[in-house]
Amino acid sequence: MSADERSGQFASDNYAGIAPEALEAFVRANVGHAAAYGNDRWTREAADAVRRTFDADVPVYFVPTGTAANALAIASICRPSDAVVCHEFAHVNVDECGACGALSGGAKLLAVAGPGAKVTPEAFAARAVANDEHASRPRALSLTQATELGTLYAPRELGALADAAHERGIKVHLDGARFANAVAALGCAPADLAQRAGVDVLAFGGTKNGLPFGEALVFFDATLAEEFARRRKQAGHLASKMRLVA
Repeated sequence: MSADERSGQFASDNYAGIAPEALEAFVRANVGHAAAYGNDRWTREAADAVRRTFDADVPVYFVPTGTAANALAIASICRPSDAVVCHEFAHVNVDECGACGALSGGAKLLAVAGPGAKVTPEAFAARAVANDEHASRPRALSLTQATELGTLYAPRELGALADAAHERGIKVHLDGARFANAVAALGCAPADLAQRAGVDVLAFGGTKNGLPFGEALVFFDATLAEEFARRRKQAGHLASKMRLVA
C-alpha cells in the first residue's frame, strides 16, 4: 500500500474515493437496461433534482469532466473571435490545456490579477474593453467558487461582478467544481450563489463532491443552451450510458 493510500490527502479532493451514497446510487443505476444517451429516468431525475436545488426551471446537462463542463459552457457563450476575462490562477487558464479556446474555436483568455484568486470589479473593468477588430472582444467573465486558493465570493461580490459584466453585454460563467463547499461554508441557499447573484451558466461540480465522475451544466440563461446538445456531442462528451454519470 502506498503512502497516498495509507493517509488522507489535502492536495486535492480528487484523491478521495467515491462517497458511499454515490456508490450505492451508481450500483442501483447499473441494474438492468435503460435507454442510452440520457433518455432514461436516472438522467431525468438527476436533472430535476438539480433544478429543485436551485429552485429554477432551467436546462441541465451532464458531462463527465470538469474541464469539459467549463470549456463547453464558455463555448456556448463565445464565438472564435471573442475573449474570456478570468483570474490568472483560474483553472480554465492554468490547468485545462487550452480547452476553452479549442472547444470555442479560438476564444482568448484575458487573465487578471487579484487578491486571493478573486477577480475584482476594478480588474474586470480594466480588462473588459471592446477595442476594434484587431483585438478579441470580451464576451464572458469566468469566476471560480470556491476559488483555486479556497477563498469565497459572497453573494454581494458575485452580484457586483455580474452587474458589471451584464452592463457590458458580457455573460457570467461560474466554475463550481467546489460549489457545494462554498454553499456549506457561506451558509446560504445555492441560488444565492448562482442565478440570484447574476450567474448565467454554472458548471456544478460532482467529481470533487463524492461522485466517481460527472458535472452538471446549469443554464440559468436558457438561450445559451440552444445548441448545447449538439455541441456536447461534437466535443465527444455525450456519454452513451449517461445514467451512470447522472
